[in-house]
Amino acid sequence: MRVIAFAMACLFLVLWNNTANAQNAAHGIIKGRVTAEDGTLVPGVGVRLKDSRKQTTSNESGIYTLRNIAPGTYTVEAFVAGHEVISRPVTVVAGQTVEADFQLTASRQTLQEVIVAGGRNKFAKKETDFVARMPLKNLENPQVYSIVGAELMQEQVILDYKDAIKNVAGVNSTETVGNGRTSTIIRGFRTGNFIRNGMTANQLVTVDVSNLERIEVIKGPSGTLFGTGAISYGGLVNRVTKKPFETFKTDISLTAGSYSLNRIAIDLNAPLNDEKTALLRVNFGRHAMESFQEAGFKRNYFLSAAFSYKASERLSFLVDLEMFRNHGTPSIAYLNPAAGVTDYKEAMGKYYKRTYYTNDLVSTFPGYNVFAQMNYKISSNWNTTTVFSTGGVNARNQFQFTGTWRPGKDSLTRTLQKYSHNYNTIQLQQNLNGTFHTGSIKHRVLVGVDYLADITQPTYTSRLLLDTVSASAPTRFLMMEKIYSMFPAPTVQGNNYYKSHLDRYGIYASDVINFTERLLLMLSLRWDRVDNLGTTYLLSGNVTGRFSKSSFSPKFGAVYQVIKDQLSVFANYQNGFTYSAQTDKQGNLFKPEQANQWEGGVKAELFQSKLNVTLSAYDISVTDKLRSDPEDPAFMIQDGTQKSKGFEAEVIANPFPGLNITAGYGFNESEITKASANVGKRPARSGGKHMGNAWISYRLVRGKVQGLGIGGGLFYNSETAFDDANTLFFPSYALVNGTVFYDRPGYRIGVKLDNISNTMYWGPWGEPQPLRNYAVNLVIKL
Repeated sequence: MRVIAFAMACLFLVLWNNTANAQNAAHGIIKGRVTAEDGTLVPGVGVRLKDSRKQTTSNESGIYTLRNIAPGTYTVEAFVAGHEVISRPVTVVAGQTVEADFQLTASRQTLQEVIVAGGRNKFAKKETDFVARMPLKNLENPQVYSIVGAELMQEQVILDYKDAIKNVAGVNSTETVGNGRTSTIIRGFRTGNFIRNGMTANQLVTVDVSNLERIEVIKGPSGTLFGTGAISYGGLVNRVTKKPFETFKTDISLTAGSYSLNRIAIDLNAPLNDEKTALLRVNFGRHAMESFQEAGFKRNYFLSAAFSYKASERLSFLVDLEMFRNHGTPSIAYLNPAAGVTDYKEAMGKYYKRTYYTNDLVSTFPGYNVFAQMNYKISSNWNTTTVFSTGGVNARNQFQFTGTWRPGKDSLTRTLQKYSHNYNTIQLQQNLNGTFHTGSIKHRVLVGVDYLADITQPTYTSRLLLDTVSASAPTRFLMMEKIYSMFPAPTVQGNNYYKSHLDRYGIYASDVINFTERLLLMLSLRWDRVDNLGTTYLLSGNVTGRFSKSSFSPKFGAVYQVIKDQLSVFANYQNGFTYSAQTDKQGNLFKPEQANQWEGGVKAELFQSKLNVTLSAYDISVTDKLRSDPEDPAFMIQDGTQKSKGFEAEVIANPFPGLNITAGYGFNESEITKASANVGKRPARSGGKHMGNAWISYRLVRGKVQGLGIGGGLFYNSETAFDDANTLFFPSYALVNGTVFYDRPGYRIGVKLDNISNTMYWGPWGEPQPLRNYAVNLVIKL
């Protein structure tokens, strides 16, 4: 209620401000856009009348407005500190608006540091072509999404991908499994971080942040435009990588800190010819650290190269490659609680730093991602985009460790699982975007097709019950030579040596219809087909799980801008789906599960985007879920249901230059509504019912110590269900983080302290999270 009252107060202030600044009919208006050398719109640029006190700045959309200008001829200037002043003559006529656009002689990337130094709302960048797969402003988009940009990640000295996502309202990003792969809980549903630049990239290991420009968290089931397999009913996470730009720039980042942290990252950008049509950007990273637990370490390497080429005014190409090699012990050690445990912290807190393995339990994960894109401008209103993406991991020897408590005894069994994991994905996508009119009605359309192959090459798994050890005794050293000899060979009965292949095909279309400048309707539809070629067990020759299925997925949305470019109300219906290879008693395949979301809310970008607010309420219903047949538990039936409903609020504010605030709150109520058991319970690992985040920072924008800043944040998650029966919950937690930084044109120094209160907290599988830790970061800008 406080958030709604706050938004209403802001709306009142906007209306009052508009009335107080009503245009004098005897005067005119000067209005225009400010763009960078590369044509992108630039916020925070000063615009003034020469020899006058009249001046303003361009807003987040790059638009400026000078009001109440007496008729006459003036010189209008656009200026940014440290760059050339651009001027042009303008003649003002009473009662009319004259357009005067400016193009600066620098790219937006080059101007970015100047814009941030000027104290703009640096966290409020919502520009993205991925959410709707077409250029669509936040206030025009009926879908809710959040963006964690490079500025926020730099300010918080983010070194871990999941730490960046915690800045998003209503999400939990603490899940980590043994190989380092993370997942995000969005609106009560577990969501893999498998989307890269809008395409599937199933990276089942830690994502390095050195090549990230921003992270986009797109809320709600999004099967219509993204298909299935790499998203969830709660939404998806899209990581957007760094792209080349038109000027020479090199950043060298050195970081050291707790747990023997030692990290270097190099970001090199350069034009390759005088015309700046060929551009290259290279990122390299090396990350090494020990664990906060008794054992564990990382030695990770990362390399990426992105090349763009503008062949003509119509044709351009982008190719990027990233390679990574993660080496170390299992990312986190977690223990299965004993039967009868009801207070997780009381029972497990004393073992918080125990791993029960030693540093010789090592896995290596080499992998790659390749992305290629061709853009062709057919005409001023139509363009086509062709995209190719592939990636995978080939990890021949990796280990997963599990410790399981023995009920009533101070001991646990140690279990190892050995993998030889080899998979890759291949995706092709073709999109056609265009704009046309039917009378006075404007249409922005998308028509696309895509193909995705998920291929698992020969993969081996084997599980070994190692031994039983005392929970309080020192950890026994693991003699890996002996352990290798103990693992059983693949057996026909175990079916643990296999390969698989699954093909997905999609055809989709979307039409954003502007009936007026303020009222628009989005209509979208997808036809999706999955051909599962099955899982082949190589020792027996058996093939299981073959099926072919198809489904339709619709999406609708409406937006009305109550105040043009400042305040909009929206509503949407979205659909998601999941296929299964299981069959009923008669051998018939089940139809896809369906998730249907209804959502409505308000979006606001007020006071030249100094205040950005998103309020939304949603209801997700999952139907046709598989559950055990009550009459014959050996089989499944398809009539299960699950509900997830809630409310989310996001506020991004820049009350005055240098002060930046981002805050969010999420309430989620998830419930199993029809199943063989646990009806009325909260699903396991669906996140907390209440989640909150806040970050506030202040940076001096003038004076001798310009660039000196301080920031702090609070992150909260209420208790999380461990099991569907809700017999055990992970406790709630609140984290306090802080940072101090000094940002100058040639260098940046940052110091962060995370988990200041030294709070013990766990992820949704019982993964202990890091205790108090610090990092010192130095960036040299060349």
